[in-house]
Amino acid sequence: MSAHNPETPTPATEDTATADMRQALLEAGKEEFANFGYDGARLERIAAKAGCAKRMLYYYFGNKKDVYLAVIEQCYSDIRASEQQLALDTLPPREALRALAVQSFHYHENNRNFTRLVLQENFQGGEMLRQVPTMDALRQAALEPLQRILDRGQQSGIFRAGLEAADVHYLISALSGFRVDHASTWAGLLQIDLLSDPIRSRHLQLLLDQLDAMVALQP
Repeated sequence: MSAHNPETPTPATEDTATADMRQALLEAGKEEFANFGYDGARLERIAAKAGCAKRMLYYYFGNKKDVYLAVIEQCYSDIRASEQQLALDTLPPREALRALAVQSFHYHENNRNFTRLVLQENFQGGEMLRQVPTMDALRQAALEPLQRILDRGQQSGIFRAGLEAADVHYLISALSGFRVDHASTWAGLLQIDLLSDPIRSRHLQLLLDQLDAMVALQP
């Protein structure tokens, strides 16, 4: 039996190369769609940034719409994956809720292309988002872990009854995303840098205080 030629690609190395190229295209697509929206985005710019020929986009994804849907799906999958790393079900309810809020607060600031893509999708009325094939799973991943935290808090007698995961998710998202989405206009008009300390620290504490007030048992 002849020895394997180390220069010949193996299935494992081919799979890795495929995954790496696909991820590079997704990252380039995220930046392109965040900057130019769906209509203004150009596939040739995405391919060039990823370091490949435009035809590779069609090979891995299909047409422009398919690329966009894959980018949107990846963006929402990434934020949910960052939350899963917190192991929220192993933390006491109040600590789990605050950990989720802190993670969201920092994730929005550190992933500004994500917030810009969300804005772009809202400009289009959420039309494309509804076509993502895993949307049901992504929705469940956003709300079900939060509902489990709320249920545990109610059962242990530290959270009030009747809390809805959607309402708490709204509060966390609003106070995490607004500061990033509106940082430029606040800096220009009010001369306030929402992304600088000590404002950053104050607004994180504001989020945590509002969250505590929202879920706490009423006197």
